[in-house]
Amino acid sequence: MKNININKKVLSSYKNEETAIIKINDKSKFSKKTKINSVEILVLNGTYINEYGKFKKGTYLRLSKEDESLIKTNSKTTIFRKTNHFKDKSKIIIDTNSSQWFDGQGNLKVMPLFDQTALVKWPNNEKFIKHTHWGGEEIYVLKGTFIDEYGKYEKNTWLRNPHLSQHYPYVKDETIIFVKTGHL
Repeated sequence: MKNININKKVLSSYKNEETAIIKINDKSKFSKKTKINSVEILVLNGTYINEYGKFKKGTYLRLSKEDESLIKTNSKTTIFRKTNHFKDKSKIIIDTNSSQWFDGQGNLKVMPLFDQTALVKWPNNEKFIKHTHWGGEEIYVLKGTFIDEYGKYEKNTWLRNPHLSQHYPYVKDETIIFVKTGHL
């Protein structure tokens, strides 16, 4: 393995908290000696490997710690990663490729990942009720185009709506989003 060659796009940074999209080149490993206090990851493509195992595209991880010196890949891998955002001792690993979808509001399907964190599948031409975000909302578009009165957000778009913001979201084509609420 060679030292890591990564492209990191920091989406948000506050004190030691960070939200980023990280692209890791083929057959790379982190060379840092850093231990992260908490990490939340959604593997967007490739296979992500750390001290807990090998995780393919679609895996959600919520870990109370991670040793960056043990992170590696065997293929080009992209992850959505939040670090140092929580203090509990969580160890949650979910394969979203095989997890169950549940009925949500209207025709939405929801896959719970953690408290106020989920994947939401929107069928063609679905509209949601106008609503207020108590504690804010963070969205990453995994498939399709998420739309509201403020704009269109295509696949790989990240957006964050502040505390008490409101919107009326809808889609034209099937869309899947990763969403966290109440944490801002």
